[in-house]
Amino acid sequence: MSEVDPVESGPRYADELTTDIVWEIGDFLLPRLERAARAHPSDSEEGITASALAEAVATLVLTLEGTITGGMPGRVRIPVVIPQPPAPSEEERRVRAVMRLDRLREDWNHLCDLAGFWRSAPGCHVSRWRKVEFRDAEHERWYRRQLSSLHRESRVIRPTQQE
Repeated sequence: MSEVDPVESGPRYADELTTDIVWEIGDFLLPRLERAARAHPSDSEEGITASALAEAVATLVLTLEGTITGGMPGRVRIPVVIPQPPAPSEEERRVRAVMRLDRLREDWNHLCDLAGFWRSAPGCHVSRWRKVEFRDAEHERWYRRQLSSLHRESRVIRPTQQE
């Protein structure tokens, strides 16, 4: 059975994600996938599948790390001379911040899905490595207000149409 993290200390929102927790999953999954890849001939379906999954997990971890730190993923090469774009407006910065948190949430949830297949393995912390639904606390409050509003509207009794 998996170890249960008694304090449920995993992130609740995308803005709480850190490189440490992302690498916890990477450090848990990658050795297992690499062992599986080595256990089979590299040209067998099993070997190819394990190698491909290890590559996908490594890429996802590096992408998450880059998104969290604001850097580029470790495997992406950028030309040395790149002209700087004009400074973004306040609205552009806000939209980029929202898009960044949405990307983090989506990528993190994919990584959690992959880790979930090992939920019964020792060292798998599914209580800590859980999906996040919202970008941040404000996004959750907004969502709850929308639900509440929809619930109130659905309880309104509408008069019947007269013929």
